[in-house]
Amino acid sequence: MADVRPVAGHLRHLIASGRSIAAISQDSGVSLNTIRKILKQRRPEIWRTTADKLLALPDVPDKAALIDSTGTVRRLQALVVMGHSQQTISGEVGCTYTYISMLTHGQRATVTVALALAVQAAYDKLSMHPGPSVQGKARAARYGWNGPLSWDDDTIDDPNALPMTDAAQPVATEGGNVADRWLMGESVILGADDRKQVIQHLFEWTDGTVGEIAASLEMTPAAVEQAWNRLKKKARLAGEKEPWRRVYGLRDKDLKQNDMEEVA
Repeated sequence: MADVRPVAGHLRHLIASGRSIAAISQDSGVSLNTIRKILKQRRPEIWRTTADKLLALPDVPDKAALIDSTGTVRRLQALVVMGHSQQTISGEVGCTYTYISMLTHGQRATVTVALALAVQAAYDKLSMHPGPSVQGKARAARYGWNGPLSWDDDTIDDPNALPMTDAAQPVATEGGNVADRWLMGESVILGADDRKQVIQHLFEWTDGTVGEIAASLEMTPAAVEQAWNRLKKKARLAGEKEPWRRVYGLRDKDLKQNDMEEVA
């Protein structure tokens, strides 16, 4: 048997490099279902033969191959949220304004690996710097697009991933630990890392239901639950003890079996 973690990490790297799960399955001879289970790390170990097949796949992408456009669309929309005009984005990516506009509005189901990588490079360059386009920000707000702080790097390409929050994008807030100040009742706006810290605290140390925690953070219950699961998964991958509900929390009707065992 082999440790599932390095295999899952290699799979995520292949996907980030532009390989679809279907292509990985075809090239390795490992079933789609098995690959999905490995990515979710449902078991700590997998068969050595399966691990060897997947780890043997090179991570050099075929730049002409077509891949799902989800991550590309999310990155483009996030740049518009940040105030970057589509003319600016198209110049960074190296394609026409018209095509960038169609992609941003989700009118293409697939893109080439080359284009996806170009959009990712533009996103990495621009996403943390606000742009001047007031019109773009207004359009993004009208369509309900999510900014960079709504996505983790390891989930932005996942079609099944939910945005971290549907609340307002954070702005600069001076002084001290913003998460602690929020928990003390101050009116502050949480950044992405602050929000994760608050979610972990509320799940670990209060008996609030998922719905109550979501309401307090102006998030959907599904987004809050996914954020909590990400925090546990991150700890597990780092070899650390997973956070768990220390307060008796059976008020949640949808509490998972492993959570029930933890609070028992």
